[in-house]
Amino acid sequence: MEHQEQVTRANNNQLGIMDWVWTLLLLVLPVVNIVMLIIWAVDRMNPRRNFAIAYFIIMGVGFVLGILLAIVFTIIGISLIPDTDPTYSTTYTY
Repeated sequence: MEHQEQVTRANNNQLGIMDWVWTLLLLVLPVVNIVMLIIWAVDRMNPRRNFAIAYFIIMGVGFVLGILLAIVFTIIGISLIPDTDPTYSTTYTY
């Protein structure tokens, strides 16, 4: 029965649970994840192709949102710095 399930899954180009576990474990590794996503995205016969393309889209959106948030928080942080004139000091009297 199990052999027939594996043959059916292979014919339908489906991945099993452990295949997805290994896929997600590979995506945790810092440089390996980008390399594997590129390999999976360009291989037309790989069942992970759509997953890799979707993952790249999510990564791109996250990168853009991260840059935008960094810019916004930088602007807010700079605006909170008190405006001081370096030539004027209240601690010294002339």
